[in-house]
Amino acid sequence: MFWTDLANKKIGIWGMGREGIAARNALIKHAPGASITEITEDNTELIDECDILIKSPGVSLYRPEIQATLQKGIPVTSGTNLFFANKNPRTQVIAITGTKGKSTTSALMAHTLKHLGKSVLLGGNIGKPLIDFVDEAPDFVVAELSSYQCADLVGTPDIGVLMNLYPEHLQWHQSHETYYRDKWHLITLSHQTFLNQQDALTRTFPIPDAAVWFNDPMGIHVADGYFYDGQQPLFETKALPLIGHHNAENTCAVLSVIKYLSLDLMACQSAFSSFKALPHRLEILGKRNNMTYVDDSISTTPETAIAALKALNTGVPITLIAGGFDRGQNYEELACFLAEHKDTMRLVTLPDTGIKLAHLAQKKGVQTSPTSDMATAVNVAEHLTPPGGIILLSPAAPSYNLYKNFEARGDDFKKFSGF
Repeated sequence: MFWTDLANKKIGIWGMGREGIAARNALIKHAPGASITEITEDNTELIDECDILIKSPGVSLYRPEIQATLQKGIPVTSGTNLFFANKNPRTQVIAITGTKGKSTTSALMAHTLKHLGKSVLLGGNIGKPLIDFVDEAPDFVVAELSSYQCADLVGTPDIGVLMNLYPEHLQWHQSHETYYRDKWHLITLSHQTFLNQQDALTRTFPIPDAAVWFNDPMGIHVADGYFYDGQQPLFETKALPLIGHHNAENTCAVLSVIKYLSLDLMACQSAFSSFKALPHRLEILGKRNNMTYVDDSISTTPETAIAALKALNTGVPITLIAGGFDRGQNYEELACFLAEHKDTMRLVTLPDTGIKLAHLAQKKGVQTSPTSDMATAVNVAEHLTPPGGIILLSPAAPSYNLYKNFEARGDDFKKFSGF
């Protein structure tokens, strides 16, 4: 939808968060004569008076009000779609999605391209909304896109990257199958796609002919502490200042895109070495009372908690703090992993999913302590963890039962841990 399609129209904006405010500001600048109505939960009847509805990512595409709006023939779009329709055509967009790892991968992609001499903007689900860049003309925009933003995307990214797929966001998408489909929607739109060879779920979708696989022995992959391009070693993975094999695997997506763009792969070594990890993502806060505190509050699935435990599992005792908003996830695999390492791993749980996880773990012989809040959880973990051990917050669940977001949850963990 071009700016000319919006001029002199009655436009509703549902959701005045970051993207909604950015869309409003862009409309004021680029759509002369447009009148703007803020739509909230309390006045959805005003949508019928609008010519066009712009919805924020947090408003589910599958809400009855949105579906009714579409059935009435009122166009529904987003700030992200407005960016794609009106951006400078010389700018290439690299769109990255996935259940986990997309923020770090997007930030690393932008950092690496800048190091290689390109002008780059980073936004979307991280940093600024894409619509804020509509008047800019960098070489690249690296766009982290959530499943919410992918679901109704109509733009065409130059490059689309899918990191991985795990069950997530059931309330918004209404089923895991719809969530997977909405993520995959990005791949159907992108000119060139990059897929994780190790993600079996991708095999259930039609694979684009031009897809490039990363973590593939024939392409960019990790082996024996090195990044490889096929059989050719590039440089050691220790150039990457990120903890965990999963981060090295995600970095293969960055290297694959750099190779596709015919840029210098070897120059990525120095780019990686200057990259700073994002907060709340296996962030080592420091040592206190001979214990190391690690904030992985971004973890909202059992799979990411297991990845965090694997990254830190060097024989040192680990106390995991886990639990959060119940989204119907299966904790059997996480409980089994803890049971396999019950000599060195302990579990402290938070509401709500902590009850489910604690029950499974206790049955398997894991030392488990349910708690009701973060202050108590940290205190109990400090008493359970032997000297030299690690206290890890990796909740394996969203934060929404106790916190506004994962950042607030991580900040609480930092506060009660004394950092």
